[in-house]
Amino acid sequence: MATVLATTEPTQERKAVAAIRNTQLDAGAPRSMFMPANMGEAMELARLMANSNFVPPHLRGKPGDCLAVVMQAGRWAMDPFAVGNKTYFVSDRMAYEAQLVNAVINSAGVLDGRLQPEWEGEGNELVCTVRGKIKGDPQVKTRRVAIKTITTRNSPLWKQDPEQQLAYYASRAWARLHAPEVLMGVYTPDELDTAMSTAGAADDVREIRPLTSAALLGHAEEATNDGTLSDDNPTAAEGRDEPDMGERITDDLLAQHQG
Repeated sequence: MATVLATTEPTQERKAVAAIRNTQLDAGAPRSMFMPANMGEAMELARLMANSNFVPPHLRGKPGDCLAVVMQAGRWAMDPFAVGNKTYFVSDRMAYEAQLVNAVINSAGVLDGRLQPEWEGEGNELVCTVRGKIKGDPQVKTRRVAIKTITTRNSPLWKQDPEQQLAYYASRAWARLHAPEVLMGVYTPDELDTAMSTAGAADDVREIRPLTSAALLGHAEEATNDGTLSDDNPTAAEGRDEPDMGERITDDLLAQHQG
């Protein structure tokens, strides 16, 4: 008996692969021409990335995370796979390699030329000064960073190539000061490490919890019959003719609780 092979419409994945295969690459074309044109294409690309071995392990099988990379790469007009391979997760937050961040700064379109780093000193006295001009502003803006002021140096490159790492750090500091819109929401691993290590160090840092109905009922039970609070909670508003909004909410909750 002859075997009949059924044909079906190509899947979305096959369509996408065929489209990539048939794309005529132009060396002079803008990078953005290879980016998704809409959210549907972005989601499809994210799904393909999540099923690919050309992304780091922390992105494999996670189309949602890949979609975030695709969207960020679109804002930068960069290859999503290249951006994805420069990402890390630090305390469940996405971080970007310092090399990528500096590439973003120099290609963001806000600079007149490129940032120019200069070094002086050596060892723990090494200092990097970064100079750059913003389009439309004739003044050269500078940012000076001493290596001894940097407390978080987790990358081994801080020992192998301290000038490069300090230049990356100083360039990022320059952008955050003079062109903050370029790196808004974008952080490197050492920045997130520093933020995590200093969280809660201030004396006035307190845990804030939402006020629940149970808490409201607990406070209401401390109230005395004459409308004032007990000695354990002496912040009652005495002499008020009408209860405030919080008291009315508490009364409503008590009525529901007693009912």
